[in-house]
Amino acid sequence: MEKLTLPNGLRVLLDWQGHVRTASFGVWVKSGPIYEEKENNGISHLIEHMLFKGTASRSSLQISEEMDAIGGQMNAYTANDFTCFYARTLEEHVGQAFDIVADMVASPRFDPKDLALEKNVVLEEIGMSEDQPEDRVAENLYRNVWKNSPMGFSILGARESLEKLDEGALREYHARCYAPSRMVVAVCGRFDREQFLRLVERRLGALKGPGEEPEKISMPYTRSCCIVPGEQEQTHLCLGLPGLDFLDNRRYALSILNMVMGGSSSSRLFQRIREELGLAYSIYSSASSYQGGGLLEIQTAVSPGTDRTASEEILHVLSGLRKGVTEKEFFRAREQLKSNLVMGMESSSSRAGHMGRSELLKGFVDSEDEVLRQIAGVTLDQVNQVACELLDPGRLSVSVLGPSNQEAYYRAVTNG
Repeated sequence: MEKLTLPNGLRVLLDWQGHVRTASFGVWVKSGPIYEEKENNGISHLIEHMLFKGTASRSSLQISEEMDAIGGQMNAYTANDFTCFYARTLEEHVGQAFDIVADMVASPRFDPKDLALEKNVVLEEIGMSEDQPEDRVAENLYRNVWKNSPMGFSILGARESLEKLDEGALREYHARCYAPSRMVVAVCGRFDREQFLRLVERRLGALKGPGEEPEKISMPYTRSCCIVPGEQEQTHLCLGLPGLDFLDNRRYALSILNMVMGGSSSSRLFQRIREELGLAYSIYSSASSYQGGGLLEIQTAVSPGTDRTASEEILHVLSGLRKGVTEKEFFRAREQLKSNLVMGMESSSSRAGHMGRSELLKGFVDSEDEVLRQIAGVTLDQVNQVACELLDPGRLSVSVLGPSNQEAYYRAVTNG
């Protein structure tokens, strides 16, 4: 991998892969709910939408037609702490595709008529999310455990804040967050290096903005219990525990623990809740890490009346993990983690994503070999130490959506 920094502070990462015939690239931006205020919650996601609505030189239709004409694939997404615009094309079309994406990022039109229409689109997206109990139960957990941090804000935003956003607010936020020092361009695959760099310089080299300022991201964890009655056919459960910062040197030990806990079909939660007891069709755990903190999360859905049994069994699994992961589980999970990494990194899109996110948020990119070395260096004792520290029932939070015995459930889950 090669890294260059333009005079304006924009970082460019290049990873040439001669064995493929396509290239994947993207622009990563420090723009997301973590940089928002309550009054403008949702502006990062709304701007992501608006960048597809046209630029000073291209209409929305032209953006779509030009990308389709070269057979390119293009999309974008907003996460808690960044926004990404990405594309993948054949080698000969990389330049044209990047010109389209860079034009969108640098010169959005922000037409008031488009804004009014796109607000309606986002409101429909919020409605779709609210119709998904899996999304709602998780959102309720995040909002409560991070109620004293912007991490608790919804990525989609709130109806009240979206209604107040106007063209001026979007332009001000875009000028602040889409500054070159807050952006990373990454490309991986087969491409013309010199052509690509010339395009980056021409399209983004003249961008100006405030220099990068140190940002202190505060993520205080608040233990919570949120029970929302509903008429769903299932009771949806989402349990949370404090996780680790993405720079914590124990993060790979946590990844192995998560694999043993609920990150695979051989995990303890899947085997106990689904295979042995038949209480749920699906149950899984995940470990999210950010600057300043993280979250361990367990999610499942069960039939009404079995939620208390399911929660007690989940707590029993967590209690067992605190007593120790077995050597067999440890080696199996470590190999799964290594395999997932290597298989994922054989995709140019995944490699570009790894480079862009890492450079943007951490300021450096670990090579595949370095990550594998760190995973291989994790010991069983380290995993068990992390399990003992993090799987503390006294810090467990819970979010429930649907029919439930509220009082009994609350006692069963929060008595740690």
